[in-house]
Amino acid sequence: MRTHRDAKAMAKTLRAEVLAATQTDLTHSQCLEIVAHQFGLDNFNVLAAKPDGGTGPDQWWTAFAAATTIPVLRIFSPGAASQFYVEFLGFTLDFGGPSQGGDSPWYAQVSRPGATLHLTEQQYEPGPGATVDIWIAGLDDYRDQLMGKDLGVYGPALGVPGITETHWGARVMTLPDPFGNHLRISEPIDEPGRAHLARWGR
Repeated sequence: MRTHRDAKAMAKTLRAEVLAATQTDLTHSQCLEIVAHQFGLDNFNVLAAKPDGGTGPDQWWTAFAAATTIPVLRIFSPGAASQFYVEFLGFTLDFGGPSQGGDSPWYAQVSRPGATLHLTEQQYEPGPGATVDIWIAGLDDYRDQLMGKDLGVYGPALGVPGITETHWGARVMTLPDPFGNHLRISEPIDEPGRAHLARWGR
């Protein structure tokens, strides 16, 4: 008997059966929502957030995605986006591909504990130039990790800025992505403020 851990396989089967029976090509996301409803849940985010709902890079939604605000950032190259967010910054690619199949614009989700971002080529989505403020612990260690990488223009010599201290009680490192967006990685100066945050450094 299949359980919620088989949701993706169930969605694929459902999509194929509906297409064969009605010539209606539902998207994978639509089928995942239907599967979630079959388990009596409101949506697939809730299903994926179950403690035993699966882990790993092939998971479509991370456990913390259902409980967070998710900024949508405009991108222009899936390859450059993967290189920057996954290979360099260390995010996990939760899902990604043509939003409607074929050669439709790319849409993806990347995440680290405490931060989930959506990346899209869709022209009607937000324009480039957004700034996302992400609060973490371990900022110095995380910067050291980035300094040890060499990823094109984002290598140590050019792409990893210093950490600055702000008047609002934070230390900040602002990283530009290849598309005009900025990630402002912030850490509270006071120890109690860091206690509840995800640690990205070693």
